[in-house]
Parts: sequence; C-alpha cells; structure tokens
Amino acid sequence: MDELQPPSAVELFSLAGTVALVTGATRGIGLSTARLLASAGATTVLTGLPEEQPERVASALANEGLPVVGRTCDARNESRLREVVQFALSEYGRIDTVVANAGVALDSGTHLTSTDEQLDAMFDLHVRGVLRLANLAIPPMADGGGGSFLVMSSIAGLRGNRMLGLYGITKAANAQLARNLAVQWGDRNVRVNAISPGVIDTDFAKPITDNGAVALIRLARTPLHRFGHAHHVAGTVLWLASEAGAFTTGQNIVVDGGTLIAD
Repeated sequence: MDELQPPSAVELFSLAGTVALVTGATRGIGLSTARLLASAGATTVLTGLPEEQPERVASALANEGLPVVGRTCDARNESRLREVVQFALSEYGRIDTVVANAGVALDSGTHLTSTDEQLDAMFDLHVRGVLRLANLAIPPMADGGGGSFLVMSSIAGLRGNRMLGLYGITKAANAQLARNLAVQWGDRNVRVNAISPGVIDTDFAKPITDNGAVALIRLARTPLHRFGHAHHVAGTVLWLASEAGAFTTGQNIVVDGGTLIAD
C-alpha cells in the first residue's frame, strides 16, 4: 500500500473480493459477525449445528442482499470441519478470514460441582476444535497470500471465576493457541488473534443479563455501566480481518466495557 496515499476509511475496512468462514454463526455474536463481514464485501460461509438450521439463517441474510451461504457443521468434528473448508475452497477458490466462534458454557458452579465430562466437552470444542480448524484452514490461507484467523475467547480466561471455572480454563487455552499460531504462521502473512468479550447482551449471557441482582453487580463493576451488543464484538472482528488490522497479530483483544480493568 502506498504510504504517500493512505487508504480511505472504506478501503481500510473493505473485505471486497474475500471469503470468510464463521463457525457457531446462527445467533448472537456469530450471526452479527457473519452479517457484518458480508456487509463489508466478504462472501461468507455461515455454519452451525443441524438443529440451528444454518442454511435457513443464511438464506434470510441472502434475501437481504448479503453474500452469505449456510452449511451444517459440528465444530468439534474434524471431518465436518474439513468438509466446510473444502466447500469454501472449491466453491470460491480461497479463504481469507476464519472466525472460530462456536462455543458453549457447561459448568455453572465451583470446581467442587463441575465434572470431567464438562471439561472434556468444552476443551474439545474450544481448543481441539479450534486447532483442527486452524490446521485445515490456515495452510490454504497461507498459500493464497495470507489472511486472518480469529479465535473467540472470553474474559473468563483472563480472570478468576467462581461459577465458570472450567469454561474459563478452556478459554485461556484457546487464547494461548492463538498466540502459538501467530508465531508459527506469521512468516506466511497469516495473522492470528483472540477476542475476549465481556457480558454481551445475547441469549448466551441471559443467566447474567436476565438475573436482576447479578446484572446489577456486573454493571456496577463495569466502568461503562452497560452490557455490550453483539455488533461491538463483530466490529472488532472486522478490524482484525481487514487492512486496518494488517499489523496486529498474536493479541487477545478485550471487548468488555472495562470490566477487566476496574478496581
């Protein structure tokens, strides 16, 4: 890019001519992310579990004029991940952006009440599943000249947790995975970053946002005194996927209204 002629805002954040893949994208942060990437010009493959009907969700976005297609994919299953990566490559010839967003919180108490099964299930999705996806998608991304691989982590992986300890452990691990991948693939122009949302007003966070007493405590501990919206996280994805984020890699970007830094 010509340093004497800096890009306009439109050019800096445009994804025109690129291809994006978003897992866990039928609702909440994933859906908002798929919508925003598509609105920035990326042909976007939206994935989700069969019961989430990703094809139907994508069809609704396509009816709005957005370049979105839906594919069924269990983000824990290597063969399903391979199928969706191969679909994007065979159908569109490239992958430029991957957002590993699929996630689940299964524990709701202290470690005395959590189980090995919960830990195994979350580790398989948040860590093994992300690594499987990275190993499938990053090599062709690198062969195509580079791109952006994004891992959806959480502030639960950056602080101690009374109630979501196992979830936090797996989110800390996937943020470390992002750093590892950033080091391993930087010389091939692949940028890898994690994003750690705080409380975002989605169905996923209803145990906090819909519980009056808990919500008041969290808001009091958040400097902005409000919960975030899915598009706040999606906007961070767009930055990291676009030319605007082309010199950012190996980072864990916190989007939490200041909760993590509050006294």
